[in-house]
Amino acid sequence: MKRLFVLSIFFLWVLGCSLMAQSTYSDYFVNTSQTRSSLNPAFRPKQGYIGVPFLSNIYVDAKTNSLNLDHLTFKKGGTRVSFLHPSVGVDEFLSAMDKNNYFSLTMNYQIASVGFYDKKEGFWTIGLGVRSIVDSNIPKSLFDMAKRGLSEDENDVFNYNITNTKVNVSAYAELGAGYSRPLLDNSLLLGAKAKVLLGLANMNLDVKQFNVSVGHDKWVVSAKATLDASLPGIKPVYNEDGIFDSIESDGFGMSGFGLGADLGAAYSFKNLSQSVSNESMQNILGRLQASLAFTDIGFISWKEANSLKMSTPGHEVTVYPKDQVISDMMDEYFDDLLNDFEESVNLKETSSGKNGKNTLLYTTMNVGLEYEAWTDNLSVGLLSSTRLTGTQTMTELTLSGNYNPEKIKWLATTLSYSFMHNKFNSIGLALHLTPGKGVNFFIASDYWIPKVNKEFLPTTSKAVNVQFGLSIPIGEVVR
Repeated sequence: MKRLFVLSIFFLWVLGCSLMAQSTYSDYFVNTSQTRSSLNPAFRPKQGYIGVPFLSNIYVDAKTNSLNLDHLTFKKGGTRVSFLHPSVGVDEFLSAMDKNNYFSLTMNYQIASVGFYDKKEGFWTIGLGVRSIVDSNIPKSLFDMAKRGLSEDENDVFNYNITNTKVNVSAYAELGAGYSRPLLDNSLLLGAKAKVLLGLANMNLDVKQFNVSVGHDKWVVSAKATLDASLPGIKPVYNEDGIFDSIESDGFGMSGFGLGADLGAAYSFKNLSQSVSNESMQNILGRLQASLAFTDIGFISWKEANSLKMSTPGHEVTVYPKDQVISDMMDEYFDDLLNDFEESVNLKETSSGKNGKNTLLYTTMNVGLEYEAWTDNLSVGLLSSTRLTGTQTMTELTLSGNYNPEKIKWLATTLSYSFMHNKFNSIGLALHLTPGKGVNFFIASDYWIPKVNKEFLPTTSKAVNVQFGLSIPIGEVVR
């Protein structure tokens, strides 16, 4: 467990320090995009394609509400120090934290993909890829305890009631086949994708309750926690004191099997506009398209032989931690703190009941509205995307201007602006170079230009993502 927690802390740190499935939201209204079918399976590009093996689509996305560099580090005396530094006050640090602080990381790697039109105007897609997801929630009270450490006064005791600490990690391979077809005189596009899922790894840590009294030299802890994990040949590892230390497995392989589906539709009001008598309304409807999709509907069933369940014994534990001196050495401090946390929670393997389990995919609902401002050249789109995760329900609005010049058919680009955490604070960009012959290239990000400080660090960024890929066009261009 220590290794997992250290990895999670590392991801949180990297989020603020670097600029660095599915598709970016900026790609949703790009009509030449070969990847936006992962956001809505009704969509299809204007030409078939074969993805360049191992380079057809690479996507990385990280999001948080408060765990960015600006909230984890502070400018003191001309240098930037971590929140653990003695010069950073407890209230100064905690004032930037929310009651619940989440972090999510999604990585999607497309190994192979192909898309092609059949003779009946249907469009088929087939793809093989690997997806991994880290989803966590860290309550403010846990940061409070980490910052204060042990009491310096022998008579002082800090009492904490820490709830809702969660870490969910999942990795699986995905083999999918999709189909999209126009109906109602090309006014309606319907699409669906069926997916076979091969579970590679899964872990769910849920600390429902962690009551602790922190004194000068000891913790008195009452905890209620569970750990469910699935890996090939999984088994727990305990240290010499009988305290759970980590998880071992036999290696890489399949630990579960599941099924998934994407459903989508897009409707153009162009034909409907002809039945409207008002000329202005007729013009508006003739340029309007609405779309709706639900992606990642499904589950993975994890094998009992490759699954492990652990829980707390349910009694009070007294821990005598190492001397936790607050310093700027985050790795050393958290290593000691997490060792003490493991001893406090004191997870034990559950001997009764079955270890097998079913987990649901993180379903996303996408609702789009697009208006053609300039025929065959420029459109304006608004996309609402709501993702249901294990710890949070996240909704994001993306407003985009989409340019696909009629005279330069191989070029398409989008400039977007996203509304997240109650602010319009991120600019996105998508660029597609799609010649009818040769090699197609695309690159996109919903958070292309982050706000940086004078050291050019994205201190206030709460979301980063990037997506790119290469493909070879096949077949005729469809208009």
